[in-house]
Amino acid sequence: MHICHFCETSVGSDYFKNMSTGLLEKGADVSLVELGTNNPPVWLKDLPEVKYFSLNATKRSQYPAAILRLRKLLESEEVDVLQAHLFYAGLISVCTKPLKRRTKFAIMRHHTSVVRMLGSPIHAYLDRWMARRADHLLTVSNAARDYMRDVDNIDRQIEVVYLGFDFSRFAPNENARVSFRKEMGFDADDVIIGYVGNFAPGKGHLQLVEAFSEIAAAVPNAKLLFIGRGELKEVSDALKRLSLSEKVFFGGWQDDVSRCLNAMDVFVQPSLSEAFSQVLIEAMGVGLPVVATDVGGANEVIVDGENGFLIEPGDPGAIAARVISLLNDVELSRCIAAKGQATVLERFTVQHMVDQQFKLYEEWLEN
Repeated sequence: MHICHFCETSVGSDYFKNMSTGLLEKGADVSLVELGTNNPPVWLKDLPEVKYFSLNATKRSQYPAAILRLRKLLESEEVDVLQAHLFYAGLISVCTKPLKRRTKFAIMRHHTSVVRMLGSPIHAYLDRWMARRADHLLTVSNAARDYMRDVDNIDRQIEVVYLGFDFSRFAPNENARVSFRKEMGFDADDVIIGYVGNFAPGKGHLQLVEAFSEIAAAVPNAKLLFIGRGELKEVSDALKRLSLSEKVFFGGWQDDVSRCLNAMDVFVQPSLSEAFSQVLIEAMGVGLPVVATDVGGANEVIVDGENGFLIEPGDPGAIAARVISLLNDVELSRCIAAKGQATVLERFTVQHMVDQQFKLYEEWLEN
């Protein structure tokens, strides 16, 4: 069995590393393909059996050539299943399908409403079109599957495969906590509320800043830490308007997210739209109490008031109230964090993800 994962962006993430490792252990051949220029992940040196390819398509005018390159690659490598991730990889895969009928083409959706929010009507149309054209369709949560059925009107089998995580990495680490807090210039008694997510519309950064205005008034030693690429003018304007610039810190992109999470005391996911937030599981893995908007698959992980808190999206007041309650009640915070960590350690392991995915591959090829 030869499995190939094809991504619009880098295949350097933990997902591809964990999936590749697990598939190799099951005896499969594994290849990874990126749409853009040649940029093999550093971790490939530890997995020399995994083949890496790039289609060298950095702009849309090069996509027709990428389709032909992908067809040739699938033929030469005798790929049994091609699993595409993200919008343009999915589109190119579906366009390649008529040229390479022996390969099973699968699309894995990692989003719900983002394409509708940020794209044009043609993007939404193509999103539905490719989902219907693929041989198999997967997503990362029941909520994302329901969205595809109810909003996109996709009436076909949609498999749900939860993401799996390496909890030997995402675990409490006091040394990481101390060193990263020192790098960021935090005082020993500072209380850190944090969020990890690139700055983009719909991610809720503005709502978290507005909530933090209330939090800072109630908890004077509270600081807000953002980890992620980019910037948003609405966030910068809000910091000035609310006089919070000295209490809000930007860590930028970080390769070691676990280290950043360990530096925090409470994790908040304020997103307005998600399919299934990976960093939510990672935060719970390192033992943080979490407050998350009830979007995407958040309620498939969190039982409100037991192992975390769920709030409605777009409600800064609710964010503030929950965070303040955690900061003012040490026992509540400890209990929520412990139950959250136990939940993810039981349900979201790499082994479970790989077992479920490999079983699907076997079924697809058998049929």
